[in-house]
Amino acid sequence: MKNRIIIPLLTAAPLITQAQKPMNVVIIMDDQHRFDFTGYMGHPIIKTPNLDKLAQEGVAFENAYCVSPISVPSRTSIFTGKYVHRTGKVFNDKELRTDEWTFVEPLKAKGYKIGIAGKNHCFTDKYLKTNFDYWEETGHWGRKHGTITETDKKVNDYFDHDPRPGFETSKNMLEGLIPGPMPFPQEQCPTYRIAEDGIQFLEQNKEKPFMLYFSFGDPHWPTVVPEPYYSMYNPKDVIMPHADYDWKTAPFKHFVQTQAVGINNYTDAEKRRVIATYYGQITFVDHAIGMFLDKLKSLGLDKNTIVVFMSDHGDWGGNYGIIAKTGGFQETLIRVPMIVKIPGMTDHKRVKAQVSNIDVLPTIFDYIGIPFPRNVQGKSFLKVLNGEKTEHRDVIFAEVGDAKTPPPAMDRKTFEEVRLKREKEEGMFWFIDYTTKGRSVMIRRDNWKYVFNTGFVNELYDLKNDPYEMNNLIDKAKYKDKQASLSRELMEWLLREPVTNMEP
Repeated sequence: MKNRIIIPLLTAAPLITQAQKPMNVVIIMDDQHRFDFTGYMGHPIIKTPNLDKLAQEGVAFENAYCVSPISVPSRTSIFTGKYVHRTGKVFNDKELRTDEWTFVEPLKAKGYKIGIAGKNHCFTDKYLKTNFDYWEETGHWGRKHGTITETDKKVNDYFDHDPRPGFETSKNMLEGLIPGPMPFPQEQCPTYRIAEDGIQFLEQNKEKPFMLYFSFGDPHWPTVVPEPYYSMYNPKDVIMPHADYDWKTAPFKHFVQTQAVGINNYTDAEKRRVIATYYGQITFVDHAIGMFLDKLKSLGLDKNTIVVFMSDHGDWGGNYGIIAKTGGFQETLIRVPMIVKIPGMTDHKRVKAQVSNIDVLPTIFDYIGIPFPRNVQGKSFLKVLNGEKTEHRDVIFAEVGDAKTPPPAMDRKTFEEVRLKREKEEGMFWFIDYTTKGRSVMIRRDNWKYVFNTGFVNELYDLKNDPYEMNNLIDKAKYKDKQASLSRELMEWLLREPVTNMEP
């Protein structure tokens, strides 16, 4: 592990004082990045030198959690500081409207220039037109809004035509094996283009206070990356995490998603190739972040810019032999990488305090002294940053799914036959009702995790003795009291505030 930066765990840092010069805010976000897949967290293979450096200069959180394992619910909660049952954004088709309050508004009122460079998956087009001064958007399938060159169109066309059998329909690239590297130089690929957009925003707004939503679509599917990143990691060297999961004790909806896109039929070599490409995507994003941070420093903006890096949710990363994600609450899905760098910090640390991603913007506003509404549920962890406290949240909550009744479970023995029949009749997305319908809510306290699943078996895990969440203890007599106490606290949390904007 030569040249690997591991940030030591410290217990205190000098108090952070508010700077006199207006503070810029940069929220760097990538998509579906496992919390432990970085150099600074000790991964022995993945190269992330720029994130390692950022962690060395700021505060790296070992125990940061998202409020939902799905992109839009997580991202909209970040920008509103509210849980999913308060925003009503339960799936990826419900972005924030112009009549919904977000942390963008008070910054806009203070004269900040507001920009987005990269993936959105948070705001409606109308919201962006109304509140953003800079809008260069790139999604998972290439450029969507702003400057779109002829080369960008060629890249978009590549994403529109999946070469795998059965995936020919436009924009159907799902989790899985895409053969070969992207047939474009890295400078023409979305991750690099997002870096260029972020740099352009800095150059255009270097004399004004600003907030930039700097967001990458990778390392999410489609699992593709250009050279040199495609060949950077040998599939034979990939770390294959714990497998051999017994799906009989898990909610049926998770079993459906793992089977429906054919992941279960992949060979070990194919799974290794997917994960090696995922490693490459992470390093490519790291390179793009480095380009941006170098420009921030060369312009002298690093002295008055708060930089936050985090992912919207995690990824299986090979756990249980699965790639990508499902709508579950395993640690690799809800635990995310997070680094916070505030100018003026002279000591740097890695902290164990539990934080939620809805706490990020309340913390920033606490530091720069801009008020926000009392009904925001995120809590500032500024005292953790400045060393006054070592703990933040003693309980973590997460949610996924809408309030509609999910389809019933079926006999696993006949599942493959049913899957093939329904896929032929209804198309490859026949399974989507299993993954979107039915509310699931989670509470994590004192190394115990309880999950309530509408329509499916509930879950209870002892994370201290079962870190891979292999043994579902639900309804075991020995743990009756633990299950009851966590269930009660979970229901009290849900009832504390009324559910809003939730579809029946």
